Amino acid sequence: MTALLSMLVLLGLGLLQIFLPQVWSGLGRVDWLLMYVVLQSLRSSFRRSILLGAGAGLIQDSLAGGIIGLHAFAKTAIAATIAMFSSLFVLRGPLSGAMITGLAVIIEGLIVMAWQLSLGRPAPFGLGDVSLGAAATSAATMLVVYTGRKWQQRELIKHRRVRVDGGVTGDGE
Repeated sequence: MTALLSMLVLLGLGLLQIFLPQVWSGLGRVDWLLMYVVLQSLRSSFRRSILLGAGAGLIQDSLAGGIIGLHAFAKTAIAATIAMFSSLFVLRGPLSGAMITGLAVIIEGLIVMAWQLSLGRPAPFGLGDVSLGAAATSAATMLVVYTGRKWQQRELIKHRRVRVDGGVTGDGE
């Protein structure tokens, strides 16, 4: 069930990544798929991370066109690297997630540019586009992680108020 849910989330994020820039072009720089892959790779197993990376890349390749497997390779390599290092370091919080996601966007951009140039094709974007994408994706990651953390804290406080028997405790109890 978790794999099916992850693939549905990836498909939804892929569609979001394709159609959201048509509403507002500024959101076209955010790599929603890579953000999900990075955040999941920080807390998942190695196997799950590489499967998520490959799935996200294949979804991006199939929706955006171009060379099938290009983004799948890049996202899988990034997910594998993050999964290996996440077992060595404990990284929590919006800032660390945003920094890792920004670095992942830069690495993915460099992999895609290098692969295109090795095939004799012009790079689809420049280093300026990569850095703007890293900044936008980092900001979106920080916002998502911070919002998720606040939502979890609110739910935790709500559940603490409820007693085991179903009654609500007051402030003076």
